[in-house]
Amino acid sequence: MPDIVLIGGGHAHLFVLEAFANAPLTGARLTLITREAFAPYSGMLPGRVSGQYAIDSGEVDLKRMAERAGARFIHASATAIDRAARHVVIEGDAPVPYDLLSLDIGIVPDVASIPGAAENALIVKPISTFRRKLDGLLADLGDGRVRDLVVVGGGPAGFELAHALRRRADRMPVSPGGIRVTLAAGRRLLGGVPERGRRLARRSLAEAGVDLVEGTRAVRIDPDAVILDDGRSLGAQAAIVTTRAAAPEMLGRSGLAVDGSGFLKVRPTLQAEDDDRLFAAGDCVTLLGQERPKAGVFAVRQGPVLAENLRRAAQGRALRPYRAQRHYLMLLADSRGKAIALRNGLAIRSRLAFWLKDRIDRGFVDRFDDGS
Repeated sequence: MPDIVLIGGGHAHLFVLEAFANAPLTGARLTLITREAFAPYSGMLPGRVSGQYAIDSGEVDLKRMAERAGARFIHASATAIDRAARHVVIEGDAPVPYDLLSLDIGIVPDVASIPGAAENALIVKPISTFRRKLDGLLADLGDGRVRDLVVVGGGPAGFELAHALRRRADRMPVSPGGIRVTLAAGRRLLGGVPERGRRLARRSLAEAGVDLVEGTRAVRIDPDAVILDDGRSLGAQAAIVTTRAAAPEMLGRSGLAVDGSGFLKVRPTLQAEDDDRLFAAGDCVTLLGQERPKAGVFAVRQGPVLAENLRRAAQGRALRPYRAQRHYLMLLADSRGKAIALRNGLAIRSRLAFWLKDRIDRGFVDRFDDGS
């Protein structure tokens, strides 16, 4: 009986659990190890912050998915992989043996890159930790303890969260305009996005009343301010950091083949570069020869391939390669019921794009968490 062990409840592993629920693999034992009982869908986080969705929506019940798949559910943290012994080291519990192992463990915040961030800011990743602190921030906004809020990071997450917080602040029972929201976007807002897309983004922030600071980056976060490298200080009773993330330490600690940034190197079959028994997907990997940005769209596309390859590997069959798409649709929601749609160098901002993003996001969560 092959032991197939999944570590982490990321987007790709949802497809694996779904596939094994729909078509169980005779003779195989499936195990899910995760420190979180619910998997948050990253695409819905800004909507949860803004009030578009209920604060606890947009999460998939991992225990229930494991039960549907006939999998053991181990609610614990995996701390290391012993490849010689072929088992996963579990915090406070016995090791879990495996014949095939799959990792979908996401990324961790790179708080060391901005002094003071760990002590004085809310860090967006991992989302589960951010969610636990979000209620406190919203309460502080509501009772006036936070009048100046700064979002640090000019990528898609920073853009959407600045809009989401602006929308939430506008609904708070404080004097109109009493809460200032600033986006400290670093050198350039939405770097890598075509100039037309950046123009649309700047216009949307201005229309919403979000102050945009570009051309300078945050170098320190104090309890009441974000300090920039040009000497300016942005008053901030609350700061949210959405900047770059790092690879989970478990990868390097386990002696796996990682790239210069610590992310696991995988082949097109989603197998580790140096281990046929080890698979991985999502933000924790670097796909050799097909390097792409860290984005949920790739984990979603990797999911069905990962599910099929785990099944094929257990059966001793040839594996299927995953080919990462070069062009994909990016949808960035604002606080005025519109979204910016970006693909193949084109950019538009419309209510239709907002509707499409909402439909895609709700559809993803409903697919895996139908309440049955």
